Amino acid sequence: MNALKAKPILAKLRHQIGGILVVAGLLAAFGLITILKFSGALDFLSLNLYLLVSVVLIVSSCAFFQLQTYNRQQAKILSMQLKENAVMRAALDKHAIVSVTNAYGEIIDVNERFVEVLGYSRNECIGRTPQFIHDVEDAENMFLQIRTCIAQGVPWSGEHSSLTKSGERRWFKATIVPMTDKSGKLIKAISIRSDVTNMRAAAADRQVRVLLDNLQDEVYIYRLSDLSITYMNNSACKRRGWDPSEVASHKITDTYHKLQESRIRETLEPLVRGDVETTYWQNSDPESPTEISTRLFEQADGEMVFISLVRDITERQALQRAKLSSVSVVSHELRTPLTSIAGALKMLQGRFDSDLSPQARDILKIAARNTDRLLFIVNDILDLEKIEAGQMTFAKEEVDLDTLIRDAVDSHQTYADNLKVKLAFQSRGPGAMVEGDPARLMQVMANLISNAAKYSYEGDTVDVSVTDHRTAWRVAVQDNGPGIDAEGLRKLFDTFAQLQATDGVRREGTGLGLAITKRILDKHEAKIRVESTVGEGSCFYFDMPKAQVQAIETDQAA
Repeated sequence: MNALKAKPILAKLRHQIGGILVVAGLLAAFGLITILKFSGALDFLSLNLYLLVSVVLIVSSCAFFQLQTYNRQQAKILSMQLKENAVMRAALDKHAIVSVTNAYGEIIDVNERFVEVLGYSRNECIGRTPQFIHDVEDAENMFLQIRTCIAQGVPWSGEHSSLTKSGERRWFKATIVPMTDKSGKLIKAISIRSDVTNMRAAAADRQVRVLLDNLQDEVYIYRLSDLSITYMNNSACKRRGWDPSEVASHKITDTYHKLQESRIRETLEPLVRGDVETTYWQNSDPESPTEISTRLFEQADGEMVFISLVRDITERQALQRAKLSSVSVVSHELRTPLTSIAGALKMLQGRFDSDLSPQARDILKIAARNTDRLLFIVNDILDLEKIEAGQMTFAKEEVDLDTLIRDAVDSHQTYADNLKVKLAFQSRGPGAMVEGDPARLMQVMANLISNAAKYSYEGDTVDVSVTDHRTAWRVAVQDNGPGIDAEGLRKLFDTFAQLQATDGVRREGTGLGLAITKRILDKHEAKIRVESTVGEGSCFYFDMPKAQVQAIETDQAA
């Protein structure tokens, strides 16, 4: 290090000593000529010639001295410029991403910032064209556009996306300056880039938040780690009566008095596992019914957050009730005559079947089957009306879920056989005790098992299971059918919901079974959920509180 510092000092000393010696030589020559002239040794030299030589020597000495002074000034200026350039280069290397390409577009140098941001080593870059760092979608077009511009000696400036070695997409603002010879031929080009990924993300985030602030639906963004809220739009703040400045001091559990962190995490667990992209949940609070859809999102800084959209469904439920009410009036009028018709058809089949021709028997069988289907629809409508009006009675008692579900599977085996579908029950053995209405729970299982069988393909197996899930028994019905898309999941439990199957196959149904199932389970303090992947199948499951836990919670509430 000391040797490196000494080199410029020695060079400066050599330069100064050389100048002094030259001036000293000129002055010595002048002195020698003067001495010889006036000593008589140079009598042949006229006075005029002596004066001329003297003037030349003196002027030469002065001129050389002036030249030396000028050179020292220029050297000083050059030294300052070199220092400034070094500082500028250091600043550029610190904050900008720099690469240099030759006339053929091949990289001949990159700075450390280039290596740090893009993840490629210097050796991996040298000799390659910058095309390899451009985003695959526009790599060739972008490279050709830049090359065409700088080949004409014109600087290029703009934004482009690049892929780092790890595959991350980043955005850069770039200025590429060509260097040409006197004839205008390209020698090389210097590219200076700034990483604007975070700036673009911040700008996009501001635009999104402006849009969210003006939504009528409530929007909540909260952290995966601790459920603390990072953002609420204007509708959410207005509903909660909070000022936007105090949002950061709250957790999502503070938005509703019945929310518990354990229940929230359990509901959102499929998102965390990656099983589903969106979860849907309806708050059945009669004063403020809402539909909540939630997604898991990774922010620009890598932090994982939940985004929940809360929609007020008061009007939608009112319309559904009005529709149900008008339909139920008709259903009441239809049930008595339909019951009589069904009875009459069964009597004909029982007493006069042998007297009928084969064609007449087939017609009678079709009529009886369609009459039973109509009665089933009417009874579903009336059941739903009773639940909505709070008139359905639930005769709760201790029920062994294992036994109840085994009976449900057995009773639907024939239905499944007709569809060429197998039913498999994974039993945990007796002792899965719950407090519930066995008839209504059997109705729930009938709906779930028949739906799973109906949406399965020939040869498939519907898996039904009861498992221990901490303070509850989890009942699950899994099929391998076409699955349900996001729009279908959103309105799955609405009344008269007729979903379009993702495989295009039409299946018969009233659109009431799942709506009734959800309401029956709500009365049992059990929430039904569904996980579905299009093309892979669906899993409907609900958690029934264990009998002893439910008794304790009831005592505490009392």
